[in-house]
Order: sequence, then structure tokens, then C-alpha cells
Amino acid sequence: MKMVNLKQAILQAWKDRWSDYQWAINIKKNFPKGATWDYLNLAEALMEQAMIGPSPNPLILSYLKYAISSQMVSYSSVLMAISKLSRKSRGMHRALSGSAGSGSVAGAGLCVVL
Repeated sequence: MKMVNLKQAILQAWKDRWSDYQWAINIKKNFPKGATWDYLNLAEALMEQAMIGPSPNPLILSYLKYAISSQMVSYSSVLMAISKLSRKSRGMHRALSGSAGSGSVAGAGLCVVL
């Protein structure tokens, strides 16, 4: 339940084009004071939302950068989010390229990961 609300809050901030500072104030105001951002998977939620679409969303990535610099999220949670995202994209790549010939890059199971 918390994750859905967190994703909705991120999406609302993006729609309203909040600055990273404004986003941090509002996110802290709307979630419990005792909330641990790593527990709520803030880094993962930001990474997932940033990677929707043909290219990474710079505004949502600025929220992640601010969360890291203000120590809202730990470095380890960001690395875990990147790891999960890369595993998901690798799985999706393999699912989409299942009919590729064995001589192609897709057939070899290679993909570019951030």
C-alpha cells in the first residue's frame, strides 16, 4: 500500500514539475516521520518511474540525486535498485529477442545496461 502511494506522490511531483527541493519537502510532509526511506524502497520507486519511456526522465532522476545527497536514501539502496532494474531489463530483453538468430547480439544475450 505504501509503495502505491509513494509512486503516486512521485508521479504527482513530476506532473506538477516540482523542483527537487520542493519534492523532498512534500514527500517528507506526506509520509510518516518515522518512515525509513530505504524500507519504503524510495530509491527503487524513483528508478522505476525514471525509466518509464524511451529515455530516462531527468526530473525524476534529479529527485533521486537529491535523495542521495540529502541522505534520504543510502547508497546501498540505490545500488540495489539499479541491480533490480538491470535484471528486469535483461529479462525483458531476452523475452523480446527469443526468436533472434544465434549469431546476433540479441541471440548472444548481450544488452546495454545503465
